[in-house]
Amino acid sequence: HRGDDDDPSAGVSIVELERQDQVEQVRVEMARDPNVVYADRVAVRYIVASARRSSGAGARSGGGGGSRRAGSAGRGTVATPPPPSSTMWNLQRIQWAEARALNGFRDAGNIRVAVLDSGIDTKHPDLRGRVKRYTFSHPDLPDVSGGRDLIGHGTHVAGTIAALVNSFGINGICDCELSAWKIFDDVPDYDPWTNQFVYFVEPVMYRRALADCLRTRQQVINLSIGGEGEPDAQERELFQALIDAGVVVVAAMGNARQEGSPTSYPAAIDGVIAVGATNIDDSVAYFSNAGNHISLAAPGVGIWSTLPRYRGQRGFAALPGRIEGKPLERERNYAAWNGTSMASPHVAAAAALLLANKGAMAPAAVRQALMDSADEVPDMSGNFDADFGAGRLNLLRLLS
Repeated sequence: HRGDDDDPSAGVSIVELERQDQVEQVRVEMARDPNVVYADRVAVRYIVASARRSSGAGARSGGGGGSRRAGSAGRGTVATPPPPSSTMWNLQRIQWAEARALNGFRDAGNIRVAVLDSGIDTKHPDLRGRVKRYTFSHPDLPDVSGGRDLIGHGTHVAGTIAALVNSFGINGICDCELSAWKIFDDVPDYDPWTNQFVYFVEPVMYRRALADCLRTRQQVINLSIGGEGEPDAQERELFQALIDAGVVVVAAMGNARQEGSPTSYPAAIDGVIAVGATNIDDSVAYFSNAGNHISLAAPGVGIWSTLPRYRGQRGFAALPGRIEGKPLERERNYAAWNGTSMASPHVAAAAALLLANKGAMAPAAVRQALMDSADEVPDMSGNFDADFGAGRLNLLRLLS
């Protein structure tokens, strides 16, 4: 139903059913009610890469639309100290240092950038003082959501955008006014396709975060999440409201290339800047989804960034009888991860720097500037390619 408020979330209720086989019947019956504006299935969104999934409805949120075959996140691959910041290959490839050396360069300190993800370790030495706003608690929701980033994904994404630029740890791309919204609760769900307990985006937290970004006038949003289910009416309305308000929305293409690159949302929503991932040699990453909605690509393999200092996990093994087993632990402090999740924040940070140096621009103009300044790479066929979009991000050309 719909309230009188202009907020697209006003008057919307999300119902989770105990039995998945009842979802379509309930949806149809609700849609027949003349007092109901729309009754849609809520699509599953996620960050953790997983094995092959069914194309049927998901188990969360009254049955999600589409499978959860491939998240937009990568798994940690190493847990040793990061390389010297001066040798970070991803920053070298996008000509980060050269861009910052431009005459008149301005950092993004006055640009509001939002990360909607698994949370953030605000006390990490490389992020301390960077986070202006952190929203994670929702006492009215049934599952607990604490301030810790258990998965670590949000902290990794945030580090790529805004880690302190110094000789310690890794360097982020910009110094912005960073805000974080946690859109996962702390209770994993059993996933029958992988036989694990994993974390999925909590749909109410996700939608509240999108609405908050509109209310707090965020200028750039990074969404390193994905899912094959098409957006329901409320999700589409929230994105349309953000884009109409001038918010630049950047999202990961997804990591299901080896499964045929199924279309992943929100990257495929109109007006969103969709980002694929490249290797150190500018080839397409083996996992990076292809698609005609891609805007450009950015480094997404072996990307060093921050992780929470405390222990955490990407999920839990499942014992017979669907009993939660041992944690699938992640690294701490720093690690190099793979994923279009790691590529997307490169572009979000670049968009923030573009706004800081060129002034206010509409989201479509930001997208065009990113594409016009991208480097064509050897494997591209023409000036636009379904693997790379317009090419690989070049920060120097963007700001020149």
